[in-house]
Amino acid sequence: MTKSDPLARRLAAGDLDAPRQLVKRHHAELYRYALALLRDASAAEDIVQGTFERAFAALGKYPENRINALSLRPWLYRIALNAVRNAWRERRREVPVAETPEGSDGHLGTSFGSASGSDREAWLDALGALERLSERQRVAVTLRYFEDLPYAEIAEVTGWPENTCKTLVRRGIGRLGALLSGEPDGKGGR
Repeated sequence: MTKSDPLARRLAAGDLDAPRQLVKRHHAELYRYALALLRDASAAEDIVQGTFERAFAALGKYPENRINALSLRPWLYRIALNAVRNAWRERRREVPVAETPEGSDGHLGTSFGSASGSDREAWLDALGALERLSERQRVAVTLRYFEDLPYAEIAEVTGWPENTCKTLVRRGIGRLGALLSGEPDGKGGR
């Protein structure tokens, strides 16, 4: 297991500045992660807000030794992933397929606005193809290549064995390549 995170120790000790530092350290990456999975800026911000609310509520109930032992980054990603999954379930329940919005160029303009036209189109193509992966592949690929998490942390976030994470990433990247090159969907995989 990893060494204790100094910020986790500060949280456990009741340092009043530690919660602000936690948000400052992880807000942007959690937002980018939620945006990549949901392709909706408002929903992504809601996910991040909810992630921190749940995290702080949990920290208020955890004993000091449990907080000290936390690997904060994977723990926050796990909370965010659960919130994203809840959002996916809500979308399936509430939005009929015929009303699903086309793409989300406007939402991504904020995050990818500095990209040139062709780079931006490539990003949008990649994000569109990412949506066509199975949920497990999408989560694994996003954590690995958008968030640059090592496989051990992906396993910690998802609860899947590390080798499963590696397989999902490898198959997801293969399928993305096929989708982006215009080949038929092929196998979806889990």
